[in-house]
Amino acid sequence: MEQLMIDAQNASNVLKWAISVEGSADGVTQPWEQFNDAKMAIAKVEAALSGVNFSDKLKYEARLVDPKVQIQRAQGYLDAITASSKIHAKTNALSAAVYSNNIDQVEKAYHEMTAEFRKQTILLDRVYGQSTRDRIRNAVKGPAEKLINELKNDVTVHMLAKNAEADVRRGNYSEAAKKVYEAQAILRSNVLVWGKALQFRIDNVNISLPFQIVSSSIVNNTTLTIKLNKPVSSIRASEFSFDNGLSVTNASLSKDGLTITLTTSIQIPGTTYTLKYKTSTISFTIPGNVIPIYVGDKTVQHRETSEVITLVAIFNESNGKPSAATVRVDIPAGLKLVSVNGAANNTAGANSVNVTPDKNGMVTIVFTAKDLNSSALDKLISFNKMEKNKVVETQTSSSFNFYVPANAGLFSNKNVRFIDPNFGYFVTTDGMKYKLKGYGDVYRNDGTLISYDSFKNMLNTGSIINGTYHPTSTSSFNIFYNKNISPINLDSKFTYKQGTMGYRMNGSKIELFGTGQPNYELFFFKNAGVSLGKTKVNTNGTWTFTTNVDANTLTDYSIVQQIAGISMPPYNDGNATTLRVVEGPFELAWISDGTSKDENLSNEEITFTIAPLKYKNGAILTQDQAIISKQASIVLKDFDGTKVKFINNQNDTYFTTVKNGFTIRFGSINANKNAGMMLNKGKDGKLSGTLSIESVEGVTNEYGLTLKINSGDQIEGY
Repeated sequence: MEQLMIDAQNASNVLKWAISVEGSADGVTQPWEQFNDAKMAIAKVEAALSGVNFSDKLKYEARLVDPKVQIQRAQGYLDAITASSKIHAKTNALSAAVYSNNIDQVEKAYHEMTAEFRKQTILLDRVYGQSTRDRIRNAVKGPAEKLINELKNDVTVHMLAKNAEADVRRGNYSEAAKKVYEAQAILRSNVLVWGKALQFRIDNVNISLPFQIVSSSIVNNTTLTIKLNKPVSSIRASEFSFDNGLSVTNASLSKDGLTITLTTSIQIPGTTYTLKYKTSTISFTIPGNVIPIYVGDKTVQHRETSEVITLVAIFNESNGKPSAATVRVDIPAGLKLVSVNGAANNTAGANSVNVTPDKNGMVTIVFTAKDLNSSALDKLISFNKMEKNKVVETQTSSSFNFYVPANAGLFSNKNVRFIDPNFGYFVTTDGMKYKLKGYGDVYRNDGTLISYDSFKNMLNTGSIINGTYHPTSTSSFNIFYNKNISPINLDSKFTYKQGTMGYRMNGSKIELFGTGQPNYELFFFKNAGVSLGKTKVNTNGTWTFTTNVDANTLTDYSIVQQIAGISMPPYNDGNATTLRVVEGPFELAWISDGTSKDENLSNEEITFTIAPLKYKNGAILTQDQAIISKQASIVLKDFDGTKVKFINNQNDTYFTTVKNGFTIRFGSINANKNAGMMLNKGKDGKLSGTLSIESVEGVTNEYGLTLKINSGDQIEGY
């Protein structure tokens, strides 16, 4: 038994050196004799193990482990040499096909050789020992790969040419054009063995093809490129047309005449466009989608100048049914329309466009910044429902901001205007947007290195930033100056009207609202710094605050915004947003008498003087002026119940604005007309005696306050 074990170990050692380049292995010769001798010696040991005791059996089985390992390694060595010989044979066959100068034979031999190569190279990698493995692989793999690389372009173009010819025979010109384009690209950028012959073949296919657009590629939302199957010598933008409202503003041609770059109007995400050029068309869909924003959502919107926004306003009649009345959309400066209710539109602000709502009473506009390189900040869009050329309802959007992505380079003394709620970027007062790349950038505060998280906590609206910016590589940001307080925006509702001394209202409470820095706190003061309380700006940048208003007086409100969680700021340090509110009713002080004294109101002109608003001590606070609508009206009633409604511009009745009031020239009364005239005939069907004023409609002050009618407001002496 011991002798058999020694014979097996010796045979396996001989085999070990026969399959190693450190021994006698040459990577070509297969050591079948040594392999078979070792297998036979191991088999004799295994046969004899049945005659030994259990302890000896374990000992000899342990000594057989290494000989069996050598058998396993030798099998991989033998298989690799077999594989290499097969690869070598296919390589020689391919070389012979090349020398025959027959491209069809070359393609056939190429596929056979590459298939064998892919299958057999797996066996080459199973050889034990790096140096031995390299000896076998280098003998066949290197030459095979070299031949594959030399011929792959010829074979590919040959296949494309054959398939393109077949497509032409079947009338599948579009697929043939794509194959010709691909083949031509390979021929143009590589030196081929059969280049001239293949080029001739591709040219013949191309001659038989009609003109085709092969492919399209989106560059950005105003640029795309198209590839042609045939070169053209010149182009004009007018030769290209799109559906769905997309227009071409410029077209440029590459030197080879095969690539065309088109500049278009804004391409709306999620929209499919079809392009037509000559007799060929191609369709493509713009990636992404645009989620509409509805008027009434007061979330402040932040976009880049290359992006588009969809805004929807909904109008209904008093009965709840969708309105079909014309809506005037006012576009502010810095913005431009892309489409209105699905139809292309290129109206740029400051301008207006009239539109009829759809069957659901909806007006949908798509818009963007007017200029890619110019920011558009704090823009509001209004939708005005019109009836007889008069605005009867206005809906105003939230605030829109379009930012210009900052270019790479140094920047200094940039004042931070806005910080994204999720801190993905900040915007400076010039409307430039700087993206933060988290831990990939360098952050400093007054020159001292700080962490990304510390920078986030320290950066405020109003901070002064210096640094170097790179959109894709490392940027450095330094907070040169920081302040905790930053201004806020009051809603445009509170803008002072020309000629007035403050925002006019009538009531005991006022709801203030506007936009600010998300998650900051707002502190409210009145007059000489009396604290009214505080509120927090919502994550969407909006805020509201309701407070009491002193009657018949002027109140100055101050609003200060700062980082949440720190002490109350002063109200008058120059950073506060202020609002002056003038409270009091809009009512009549005096009504003139008539002149004819014949108790016939027809053709009488009566003057209505607006009462000045006074302090409690009697001093005049302000004087309202009357604003008259085209459909203004007055309802008068006499002692016996006769009631008549006079309407501006009807039946010779005219309302006219005068200083500190208005006049009404009364027309005739027509008892046979119900529309805005005789409301109640009373006892005698005519107005007589003292006339009480039941109501006045369509007369407001500059801030839209309706005229208040008191019990003593009467017309006499007419």
